[in-house]
Amino acid sequence: MASMVHIDFTRPIAVFPLPSVVVYPHTAEWMVAFEPRYRQMVEDCLRARLDGPLLDAAPIAMATYAGRAWTGDRIGDPPLRPAVCVAKIVDHRPLPDGRHQMLMHGFCRARIDTIAEPEGRRLYRLARLSPIDRSVGTPRRLPALESEIEALITRGELRRMQRLDPVREWIRRGSVPTEMILEQLLFMLSRGDDARYRLLEEPSGRARARFALSELAHLSKLLDRAAGRSAAGARGVSTN
Repeated sequence: MASMVHIDFTRPIAVFPLPSVVVYPHTAEWMVAFEPRYRQMVEDCLRARLDGPLLDAAPIAMATYAGRAWTGDRIGDPPLRPAVCVAKIVDHRPLPDGRHQMLMHGFCRARIDTIAEPEGRRLYRLARLSPIDRSVGTPRRLPALESEIEALITRGELRRMQRLDPVREWIRRGSVPTEMILEQLLFMLSRGDDARYRLLEEPSGRARARFALSELAHLSKLLDRAAGRSAAGARGVSTN
């Protein structure tokens, strides 16, 4: 899907702010637009496709509010964290009460340069964005990284973790680019919104890969240690 989509950063993009990070590039999440301003935003974005495929609808910048503890840049009012995930609606289900249920698929990281507050009939904000990722284009296969991931998730207790079953299957089939697998792992392994946001704003794919490998190794050790203690306890030996 990623290879079929081009994001035009020369045009302002609608901003959909939420309390937390909900999508990374190459991940997807169902959500509902229920406030009048975001219902209007969805309708305007869908109208931009001119009756073409749903992927021709205008993109949406999935932003997050800058909470009280946020010490970085603050953009707009109410303030937003500057890093966003540019997403598109890939499935849309209008609800009888006027709300919109949509599947948002992330495509790339970006940073807010400027914000245009609501004006005239437009109830939502628009932003001028710049891409964050140092490399852009079709997601790549990275055999060395894929081998490291596979080695971690197919040994010890980590191989029993059902949540990783799709990742193991993608690697086994070779049907999904490694960069897409990495993004799925990042969203799965990052704990808490601050950690997820730091990975969203991280421009280096290598740094994101190091995080994923480190977290998988740490999780593997924890699970193996817990399994060892359980086995010892089953034999009547306490390790406390």
